[in-house]
Amino acid sequence: MDFPEEINLKLRKIAETRYGENPQQDGAVYETVDGGGNLQKILPITGAEKLQGKKMSFNNWLDADAVLKMLWQFEEPFATVFKHLNPAGACQNDDILKAYKKAWNCDPMSAFGGIAGVNRKITEEIAEYAIDGKFLEAIIAPSYGEEALEILQKKKKLRILEIDTEMPQDPGPDLRPIHGGFLVQEFDYSELTSEDLIYLEDRGIRKPTEEQIEDMLFGWKINRRTKSNTVLLVKDKATIGIGAGQQNRVDAGFIAGYRANKPYKKLTNMDRTCESSKIKDLADYIGLKTKGRTKNSVAVSSAFYPFPDTIEVLNAFGVEASLSPAGSIRDKESYEALRKHDMAAAHTPQIEKGGYKGGMRAFLH
Repeated sequence: MDFPEEINLKLRKIAETRYGENPQQDGAVYETVDGGGNLQKILPITGAEKLQGKKMSFNNWLDADAVLKMLWQFEEPFATVFKHLNPAGACQNDDILKAYKKAWNCDPMSAFGGIAGVNRKITEEIAEYAIDGKFLEAIIAPSYGEEALEILQKKKKLRILEIDTEMPQDPGPDLRPIHGGFLVQEFDYSELTSEDLIYLEDRGIRKPTEEQIEDMLFGWKINRRTKSNTVLLVKDKATIGIGAGQQNRVDAGFIAGYRANKPYKKLTNMDRTCESSKIKDLADYIGLKTKGRTKNSVAVSSAFYPFPDTIEVLNAFGVEASLSPAGSIRDKESYEALRKHDMAAAHTPQIEKGGYKGGMRAFLH
């Protein structure tokens, strides 16, 4: 990407938000105007048509933008639910209703109060499922069936947003504000294929199956739009556990497994009293049933494993295969752990750039 010496950025206020990130703050949303060249595409979510719902909040705009950037990555039928800039779940499936259900059921407790996104027309069946005992701040799709719209409109406060979810030919640069300026980079939407992956058979580590590789490539796309550090657990092109935004990778791996096997029947259904007995039930559940939904799943890590402890955690949850970048000084110890547990594994392609030498990474801050 060529970076110009100067960027003339002209913004126009299109709305004041209900408040800022917190209610003690004021906020507004601006869009780029003529003169910004491809910078006009920085905030495409502002072009969404709101078909109904109350005023968008500051945080609604942030999450809606994150949902759209996730949807851009998929041509295949895909659904996701976001909360606080992270996906609570995501799924690619030829049956878009199944995709939506699997995305929601990855972590229904975290999805509650989130923003859902679908890259296909919202059908009557999706609309009924989306509001049946569930709460959404907003839903985003390229179009809505007439019956689906009538169903969603029963929730008067639900923000219904319609916008093209296809990847723009040129999404423009990724601008991140810092106090007094901006950081500018290109968006990371580089294609990753099975031919790009580095397999480790020469180190005595099993090559993943075709199905596992497909889950790895799917999970990599999800990782790119999930706050670091991240470890995802994937089955059948659906996330089943997401460990996001952690300062260390072993916790990210544990949280992914914990959330995948969380005893929702005990702790959901609006029973949020958190009695001590329920907390004990939860601890007992994790201790006794670590290989529930996570058994035979695939782990996808946004960066290398600095120690083999993350692999030990993943094995405890029954994970069968792992995709990660290489580059740790302890990679050999991680390989030893993979061999010990007979886990399949692959690395992302090697990159040497700006003093960095290691695998392709999926950090997001």
